[in-house]
Amino acid sequence: MSKILISGYYGFDNLGDEAVLAGIIKLFKEINSEIDITVLSADPEVTKKRYNVDAAGRTSLLNIISELAEADLFVTGGGSLIQDVTGHLSIFYYLGLIWLAKLQGTKVSFYAQGVGPLNRKINRIITGITLKNIDHIGVRDRGSAELLSRIGLKGKDVKLTADPAFALYNEKDVVKRKLHSRTNVGISVRPWQAGYIEELGAGMSKFAQKYSCDFKIYPFHRGVDERPSKKLKTILDRTTGSDVIIEELAEDPLQAVKQLKDNDLFLGVRLHSLIFALLNQIPFLAVSYDPKIDGLVSEIEFLNTLDIGSLHRDDIYAELEYLLENRYDFRKRLKNICLAKKAEVCSFAESALKEARL
Repeated sequence: MSKILISGYYGFDNLGDEAVLAGIIKLFKEINSEIDITVLSADPEVTKKRYNVDAAGRTSLLNIISELAEADLFVTGGGSLIQDVTGHLSIFYYLGLIWLAKLQGTKVSFYAQGVGPLNRKINRIITGITLKNIDHIGVRDRGSAELLSRIGLKGKDVKLTADPAFALYNEKDVVKRKLHSRTNVGISVRPWQAGYIEELGAGMSKFAQKYSCDFKIYPFHRGVDERPSKKLKTILDRTTGSDVIIEELAEDPLQAVKQLKDNDLFLGVRLHSLIFALLNQIPFLAVSYDPKIDGLVSEIEFLNTLDIGSLHRDDIYAELEYLLENRYDFRKRLKNICLAKKAEVCSFAESALKEARL
């Protein structure tokens, strides 16, 4: 039986990363249900139970070497693993796993990752050297592909694909929206620089003063997003007459996707909150704190992005009004985008298995 070992930021209660993992497992199992999958996780028992796969601790070197020795394919990704913004050490962990796999003769798939930013020169050099020597490379946006080309992979076969979470799209699960008196607006925020939550709240309050709407705030990273979510709720409670709810999302990504289905519009800071909105064909406004947000939205010509560092309440209001006025047309167009993205991730999964002859 063929064996695949998957590594990423798994087991940390970050729903976006869990959606990536759920998508990868779903894709591989649909292609070959007999494949044996093991995941390196911060919480192996939870990962085993949630995805019905084997799991091993991500920090035990002996366990990792043992798992790699038995694996036919090592999958690193997806997500944004190769970057030096959130920390300087994690990049060496993920690149080090690739070298361990290569030393054992295990084929490696750099799986649908977003690469960068890479601000330190040494990180760009090491990343370029490492990725030149692996078997199968795919990135989820053009910006990542361009970065890899600049750091030494020009001419290397780098496949452009989509985030594996798009494998979770199911047209039959999308709720058909009808005209109703109040607009439901979903929101996802995350910790960032001081002041952006206040401006966000002011813009949404201005929107609520003209349009009858209610708000649902969804923390996507448990234990991390609750504080900014509560801060935004306090502002909206004080300045609007709307119902404002913080809704805890299910730990299972498939269930969590469905929790967003009743929203008419969405405003998101976290990447996978925007992808979850897409999976429900909900028009969204993206607030960008990272190039990965711009990479997603740049492919959807009728949706816009606001930069988190220069947010202004009037821009937020205008963008939400634009979405509201065009929401039914946009929902139809988002269906075609989701279908195309799902086809991309299916094709990429097939290419990864084909490269490893599985």
